[in-house]
Formats: sequence, structure tokens, C-alpha cells
Amino acid sequence: MRNYWILVAAVSVTGCATHRPVASITPAVTSSPKPLVREAVATHVVETRYEVRSYRDSDDPRVRHDAHAVYRATRVPARIEALETTPRNKAAPLSYAPLPPSAELAAEIATQKEIGADLRAIRSRMAAVEQQARAQLGTLADQTAETVNLRKQLEKERARVRELESMVSENMAVPPAVPLPQASGADAKW
Repeated sequence: MRNYWILVAAVSVTGCATHRPVASITPAVTSSPKPLVREAVATHVVETRYEVRSYRDSDDPRVRHDAHAVYRATRVPARIEALETTPRNKAAPLSYAPLPPSAELAAEIATQKEIGADLRAIRSRMAAVEQQARAQLGTLADQTAETVNLRKQLEKERARVRELESMVSENMAVPPAVPLPQASGADAKW
């Protein structure tokens, strides 16, 4: 068995040594391809100021740092002239895609505006009618009070007339009417 392993080892070694070159059909390339290098974009440094509040040092709690400004230098492309930004709540998200204008939607909005204008006109007319009704109610209350007073006076007069009629019917002597004193022409004042 030992001979067998030696024979296998010899054949495998000789098999590895007999390596034949393969003939190539394509012509050999003599130069290696150049790596693609992009041209460097012109940049400039922008300095941004940040205000830092006072804080305690985490390494030594006995040390307290006062409020101060921190500056950060950022390299940006030269085409960017200003770094003013808009707040997050003002910018639409990237996924925002408004619906295209719709004739049906425009017609509905116009109808709603017309209905709103009609409602405002009705509200103003209702306010005017209410004010007029309140004025008429006040007049009616005054007239009712006046009517009640007149009715009371009328009842008093009727009671007095009945009293006089009862006196006449009982054959009572009605006292003669006392004539009013006549004023002389010189005493009369008009």
C-alpha cells in the first residue's frame, strides 16, 4: 500500500509540471488601461458660526465652560455662493407630488365660493331683519303699554258714567253745575 501512495504522489507531481501554454487568438495588449480620474471641482471654505451655551466639562465636573461661539470650516463647491437655507417646515418633502390641475376641482371651488358669498349675503340680510324686528317689538311694547293705560282710563270713565246714570235713575237731585268765573278782558291771558 505504501508503494501505491508513492506512485500517486509521483504522478500528481509530474502532472502539475507538464503545463502547456494556450495559444491566444487575440493580439496581446501591451498597455494597461488608465484609471478614470475625474477633474477636481473647484471648492472654497465656508465658515459657519454656532453659539454654544455654558456647560460643565464631562471629564472634570469642577470645570465649567462659559457660553461662547464655535466656528466650523466646511469645504463646499465654488458654484455655491450662499448657504442660506429654508426651515424644514417650509420645504416640501421629496415625495411631494401635487395633483395636476383639474377642471372639475376648479368648478367645485368656484361653486363653493359662490355658496359662501350667498351665505354671507343671507347672514347680513338676516341681521338687518332681526334689527328691524327688535325695533318693531320695542314699538309694539310701547303701544301695548299705552293701550293698557287707555283701557284703564276707559274703565274708570265707564265706572263714573254708570255711577252718574245710577244717580239719575234713582231720582236724585243732581247738583247744579257751578258756573266758572268769567275773567275780564284785561285779566285774560292767552
